[in-house]
Amino acid sequence: MKRTDKGPYDELNRSRYSVTRNILYCLNSTVQCYFPLLCWCALAILINVLIPVLSAYLPKTVIEIVTAERSFRELAIAVLAFMGSIAILSGADKFLTKFIYHQKYKMNTFYLKRVALKGLTTDYINQENGIFKKLQTESFMCCNGNYSPLSNIYDVLIDLFTGILGLSVFWAILVQLNWGIIFFLIVTTITSYFLNQKIIKWTAANNQERISYQQRINYINSISGDIRSAKDIRLYQMAVWFSAIYESNMNGLAGWYRRLTGKLFGVAVYDSSLALLRESVAYLYLLYLIWNKQITVADFMLYFNVVAGFSTWLSNIFSQISSLNQINLKINYFRSYLEYPETFGRDNNLKSPADDCPKVIELKNVSYRYEGSENYALHSINLTIVPGEHIAIVGLNGAGKTTLVKLICGLIDPTEGQVLYDGIDIREYNRIEFYKLFSAVFQQFSIMPVTIEEIVSEAPPENIDHNKVKSCLTTAGLWNKIEQLPSGVKSQYGRTIYDDGIEFSGGEIQKLLLARALYKCAPVILLDEPAAALDPIAESTLYENYNKISAEKTTVFISHRLASTSFCDRIILIENGVICEEGTHNELLDLNGKYYTLFEMQAKYYREKTNEAEVLE
Repeated sequence: MKRTDKGPYDELNRSRYSVTRNILYCLNSTVQCYFPLLCWCALAILINVLIPVLSAYLPKTVIEIVTAERSFRELAIAVLAFMGSIAILSGADKFLTKFIYHQKYKMNTFYLKRVALKGLTTDYINQENGIFKKLQTESFMCCNGNYSPLSNIYDVLIDLFTGILGLSVFWAILVQLNWGIIFFLIVTTITSYFLNQKIIKWTAANNQERISYQQRINYINSISGDIRSAKDIRLYQMAVWFSAIYESNMNGLAGWYRRLTGKLFGVAVYDSSLALLRESVAYLYLLYLIWNKQITVADFMLYFNVVAGFSTWLSNIFSQISSLNQINLKINYFRSYLEYPETFGRDNNLKSPADDCPKVIELKNVSYRYEGSENYALHSINLTIVPGEHIAIVGLNGAGKTTLVKLICGLIDPTEGQVLYDGIDIREYNRIEFYKLFSAVFQQFSIMPVTIEEIVSEAPPENIDHNKVKSCLTTAGLWNKIEQLPSGVKSQYGRTIYDDGIEFSGGEIQKLLLARALYKCAPVILLDEPAAALDPIAESTLYENYNKISAEKTTVFISHRLASTSFCDRIILIENGVICEEGTHNELLDLNGKYYTLFEMQAKYYREKTNEAEVLE
C-alpha cells in the first residue's frame, strides 16, 4: 500500500512536522515532566566524547615518552593517568546508560497518560473513526516500552550530539594535517547517508501496509484472551479460521520485512565499500607522510586514530540523522493522534444546561449519515420530547434507534438539522456539562474491575453514598444477590485482575448497569434494551418499578419487545431511518398500521405457545 500525498496529512491524517520541530517537542515534554533526564543525557554526551579523545592521545603520549627516552616513572604516570581516566569514564558511561534507561520510564508514563487521556476524552464520533483507531494503535506503540520511538529518541540524541562534539574536536586536529583529507572523508560519508535515505523513503511509502498487517494480528491476539469471545470461538470452531487469518497476515508482515531486509542489504554492501575506500585512502596518505618524514611516529598514531574516529563520528552523525527521520515518522503519528480534531465544544465560556429538572428536547429536521456510508441512518427526523415524558423507540434491527438515542444525548452531532435542549442547539453547550444530563444503559457497555459500590457510584470509595448505592441496587433488583456475597458491595468485580472476582450473568449485568444509571440521578434516562438479557420475572419486576425509576424524569426506552412499551406515554416507531408512526400503545394498535402488524407477529408467537401448553394439559 503506497502512501499518497494529501496536503498536510496522509491516509492516516499524519501531521508532517519536521524532525527539528519534533525534537523540540520531545525536549519541551521532557522539561515539563522530568528535566533531570536532560542533564543526565548531557553528562553522557560529554563522557562519550572524552573517552575516544583520551584513547586517541594515549598511544601518541606513550610513543613520545619512549622515543624521548624519558624515565619509566614518567611513562607509568602518563599511562596510569590516561588509563585511570578512561576506566573511570567508562564506568560512569555504563552507569549512566543503565540509569538513563530506567529514567526513561517516567517519560513513557507521561506519554502513555496523554495517549490514554486522549482516548478517554475525545469526541465519541472519533472512536467510531477507522483512521483515529489506527492512529491510536500507532501512538501506544510509539511510547510503550523503553525501546519505543519516543524513548529511543534520547539515545539517538545522545549519539548525535556526541558525534557533533567529537567531530568538532577531531576536526580541529585534522585541520592541522590536510584540508583535502577532511573533504574526502566528508564526501564519502555523505554519499553513504544518501544511500541510507532510500531506506527511510521506502519505509515511509510502505508503512501503511505494515500497519494493516499488524492491526489484524493485534486484533486476533486480543480476542484470543477475551472471555466474551471465548464461547463463540469454541462453539463455532473459529480457531482454525483465525489461525489461517493470523498466518496470512504474519506471512504478509514477514514479506514486508523481507523486502526491507533486501533493501538494507543492498545499501549495506555499497556502504561497506565506501567505508573501505574511505579508510584505505586515508591510511595510505598517512603512510606516505610518515615515509617522507613529514610527521613523526607519534603523530602517525594520533592521526591514525583521529582519522578512524573522524569517520566514525561523521558516519554516526548521519546514522543518527537517519534514525531521527525514522523516529520522526512515528512521532508524527503520535502528535496527529493527540491533535486529532475535536468538534464538540468544551470551553468553559460555553453555556451549561440547567440540570435541576428535565427540559424540552427537540429534534428539527435531523438527518445522520455515518462516515464512509452512502445512505442516511436517520432522515428528516422531527421529534419533541416534553419534560417528564416517557417515550419508547421501537423498530427492527438497523432501523436507527440507537443512532437516535446517541443524537439525543450528544454523543454524535447531526449531519443535517438541529438537536435542541431547552430551545438551544446542543452544540452551543459545553459538551462535558451536557453529558451530566443523561443516565444511560447501552447495549455496548463498560464495567471497570473495581468493587461493586464503585461500579454503581462511578466514584472512589471516599466519595460514595452507601445508602444510595443500596437503594439503587434494590430498585434494579440486584440487592438480594449482592447481599449474599461474602464482601457485599465491596466485592471485586471480574476475574481479569482478581482471582476471587465476582462474575455476573448477562441479566445481572443489566441490573448492575441500571443501578449505575439510577445512582447518577440525571434528569434524562436512556435505556437501550435494558430487559434484553432479563428473565421474564426480572423483566416484569423492572416494568413494575419503571414508574419509580422514571419519576419526574424524561425517559427514552428502546426495545424490540413491543408489549413491554405499553407503560410509556408515547411510542415512536422507526423504519428505514424515518419515524413512520407515533402514539400510545392503544392508539397505534387502533391505527392498524405497521406497529399493529409487528405487535401481532410477536403476540401470535406467544398465543401459539399458550395454546400448545393448553392442549398438552
